[in-house]
Amino acid sequence: MIDYDMALARVLKYLSEFEVPVEIISQGEFSEGWYFCYQSVEFLKTGEISDQLVGNGPVVVDRFSGKLHVMGTHKPLRLQLEDYVATKGRYS
Repeated sequence: MIDYDMALARVLKYLSEFEVPVEIISQGEFSEGWYFCYQSVEFLKTGEISDQLVGNGPVVVDRFSGKLHVMGTHKPLRLQLEDYVATKGRYS
């Protein structure tokens, strides 16, 4: 089992490996762990569509296994988190 600080450290390490600088723009906790949404730093500075990341789904860190899971962009985050909880065995 891990705590929030450990989860955040794992996500920050993951995001540091991107080709462009990114920043966490929202985060939250749910029953199975934490989620983190991110966007390019350049887009956050300029607002220019050409600087925006596309297809960057939220990252989930499982509080029990500590594993990092990259979610999709095909449906709202709330529904993806519900699916994650319902199908937990398939993610771990």
